[in-house]
Amino acid sequence: MNRIRYSLNHVGIYVIDIEAMTDFYTSFFGFVVTDERIDVNPIRFMTMSPDEHHQLLLVQGRLPESPSTVAQISFLLDDFAALRRVHEKATGDSRISKVWTLDHGNSWTVYFKDPEDNIVETYVHTPWHVSQPYGTPIDFSQSDETIYAATEKASLANPTYMSAEAYRQKLLKLLAA
Repeated sequence: MNRIRYSLNHVGIYVIDIEAMTDFYTSFFGFVVTDERIDVNPIRFMTMSPDEHHQLLLVQGRLPESPSTVAQISFLLDDFAALRRVHEKATGDSRISKVWTLDHGNSWTVYFKDPEDNIVETYVHTPWHVSQPYGTPIDFSQSDETIYAATEKASLANPTYMSAEAYRQKLLKLLAA
């Protein structure tokens, strides 16, 4: 069996003041905001890399005076076959209490909770980009080809669609500003 190679690529954190935290991470580190949801439970996606839609996810919701929390710990995988192996491994591990999957348009993802209920995300990129947050469940009983075709069809139909390479070029310009 092939060894799964993991790469830690982004982190999400709950914050008390999303505006102050956005200001800090953009002005101190040079992150840029790539997407956001501001209506209910504000979320901001931020990156310093044209190769990643987000490296930092800020989520409004941490209570004042509360201890630090982590929203998710995320690992980029080499390919879809590795993601399938992670799904099989996670669903068969008694230490993992919950496993779920999402097709985000720009990535295919397997999420699960570690033994202390922290969310772990494993994912692979797709050749498409759609604005986030976006997600539909992945049915791993389907073939790779069927899952690929469904993601492509949904991505192309999304009004925010662009190729992953076009989005990368957009980020290069944004990061150079």
